[in-house]
Amino acid sequence: MDIEWKFHDKQYEVIQALQKDYDLVVFRTGYGGGKSVLGARWVMKQALKYPQSDNLVLAQDRQKGKATTYRVFYDQLPPTDANTNPDKAGHPTNSSIIKEFNAADLRLTTVTNSTIRLGSADKWDRYAGAEFSTIWCDEPAHYNNTDLYDLYEILISRQRSSGLNKMLWTSTGAGYNQFFDITEKKIDSQGDPLAWKDNMKVVVGSSRDNPFLDRLDKLERTFGGTESERQAIEGGFAKPQGLVYNDFTRDKHVVEPDNFEYNNYIYGYDHGWKDPRVIVQIGITPDDRFVVVDEYYKEETTIEDAIEWLEENDKPRGFIGSEHMPEHINKFKEAGWEAKKAEKNLDEGIDYVQNRLKLDEEDKPGLMVGANCRNTIQEFLGYEEDQVGKSDARDHALDALRYAIFTHSIGAKVHSEVISVNPEETDPKAKVRNLFKR
Repeated sequence: MDIEWKFHDKQYEVIQALQKDYDLVVFRTGYGGGKSVLGARWVMKQALKYPQSDNLVLAQDRQKGKATTYRVFYDQLPPTDANTNPDKAGHPTNSSIIKEFNAADLRLTTVTNSTIRLGSADKWDRYAGAEFSTIWCDEPAHYNNTDLYDLYEILISRQRSSGLNKMLWTSTGAGYNQFFDITEKKIDSQGDPLAWKDNMKVVVGSSRDNPFLDRLDKLERTFGGTESERQAIEGGFAKPQGLVYNDFTRDKHVVEPDNFEYNNYIYGYDHGWKDPRVIVQIGITPDDRFVVVDEYYKEETTIEDAIEWLEENDKPRGFIGSEHMPEHINKFKEAGWEAKKAEKNLDEGIDYVQNRLKLDEEDKPGLMVGANCRNTIQEFLGYEEDQVGKSDARDHALDALRYAIFTHSIGAKVHSEVISVNPEETDPKAKVRNLFKR
C-alpha cells in the first residue's frame, strides 16, 4: 500500500537524505515549517513499506505529546470515511492503514502488521531493549530532562531490524543547549568533535519555505525583525526569552579558567540519580571574583563516585555547600572535606547569582564559567523563569553553583559583622589596648 502526499522542497531534501547512507537526519526549521507533518508521514510510509517492522515515535513527554506530536500523527493518518463522517477523521480507529489501536499503550498496528509505538523522551530508556526500523524524535531540542547524546547512542544501537534502520529528528531550536551543540557545532558533551558527525545530515529550513503554511503573515508580524526571528522562522538559534540569568553571555562570562589566579576554592554539591549528580568547583580570585573551573556532572552515580572524582583529580580542599542530605554530608566529612548544609533560599540565592553576573566599572563580571564546564554554560543559557522551583527543570549545576557561592557569601558576611562589632575578639592588638584602658 502506498500513499501520495505533497511535500515542499525542504521536506523533499530531508526525504532524499533519509534514503542515503546517514544514520541520523535532522530537519531543523521554524514554526510551521512542516517538520512534524513530515515526521509523521515518514514513519507511516516506512511502516507500510516494511511489513512486520517496529517503529518508534518520541514526543517530549506523554502529556505534551497528546497535544502536539501524537495529535499531528493522528491528523496525518489516511481516514476510511472522513468524507461521510468527518468527526472521525484523524483517529487511529478510523484509518484505512491501521488494523488495531491499543489506546492504553499508545501502540498502533498497521495493515502490514507493522507496529508504531508512540513514546516519550522522558521515559525513552524503556525502549532500550527493543529493536526498531525507524525512529522519529519530535522536538528533541525541548527534551529538557534527556541527554541527547545518550538518547542517540542507545537508540541507534537498537536499529538492527530488517527495515530501514534510520533515525529522524525534527525540531525548532531552543536556545544554546545540547541540540545546538550536536546539530550546529557538531561537538560532543566534552566539546570535542562529534564522533558520529559524518553519519548525520542536518537540513535547515525556514517557515517561509512552506507553501502550505497559512499563517506565515502572523509569524512575520510576531517574530520578524526581533531577536527571536532566527529561531522562530529561520531554523536557527536564539537566546530564549524570560531567562532567569538573562545577563549571562558567552562573550562576557565564558572564560579560560587557567588565565586566572585563585586564593582558594569552594564547591557546591547537588545530588541526583536519574538527574545528574553535580559538583562544581569554584575558584576565588584575589579581587574576589568567582570562576567555575570544573564540574562533575553525571547521571546514575553515587556520592562515593563524586568523592572519588574529587580525590582522583587531586582537587584542593575547600568548603562544600551541600544539598541537605545528612548521609552525604557525613560521607564528605569522612573523606576529609569541610561540608555543611547549603543556604537554599531560592529567591535570595538567585538574586545573589544575578548580581554577581553584572558587570562592574571595569566591565568585568563577578562570576564567570570556564569554557570546559559545558553543562553549567548550557544551564545558564536555557534556565527559564517558569522553570524555577519545578522538579523537571534542568538547573542541577546552577543549584550546586548557587549553594556554593551564596552560602559562602553569607558566611563571609557573618564573619565581617562579628569583626566590626567585636574587634577585640579577633584583633590581638585591640585586646592589648583594652587591657591598658582598664
